[in-house]
Amino acid sequence: MRTLRAITTTVLCLALATGACTGVSNDYDDVTRFHHPQNEGANASVHGLHLRNAYLVGGAPGQQAPAELPLYAVLISNRAAADRLERISVQGGSVQLTAPVELPPNQPVGVDKPIATVSGLRTQSSVPMTFTFSGAGDVRVQVPVKERVGQFSSVAPPASPSPTP
Repeated sequence: MRTLRAITTTVLCLALATGACTGVSNDYDDVTRFHHPQNEGANASVHGLHLRNAYLVGGAPGQQAPAELPLYAVLISNRAAADRLERISVQGGSVQLTAPVELPPNQPVGVDKPIATVSGLRTQSSVPMTFTFSGAGDVRVQVPVKERVGQFSSVAPPASPSPTP
């Protein structure tokens, strides 16, 4: 009986010690640590700001890529104060925001339309892009370029960008 109690106590202590080492932390800023978004775009988080499902829409298969590609992304700020997407840069091309992108706390932005247009890209399957936010800083992601087929065939074309001051 004494041996059974000792074994049970040892197993219980090992289980508790193992459970304490499973990666639970106080890093509440990185929601992807516990939840990985199920989408086909790029995802990233930086200082309470979350970039979700970022992708570009290219041309249809067998057709020349359009001069301007719409950039879709959903931006969510968990910051206490509002933030702003100041610019997006891409290697080998240029990005024009379709409008100023203000990010109020806890409200998704960019759900129903492109947030920018990208021009000057060569045909690629993905491109590195850097999103610069006024408060949260920079986040660099590899953004996929989707062919205009299937679910991507009906997305809106790029909007006319507003002039840059």
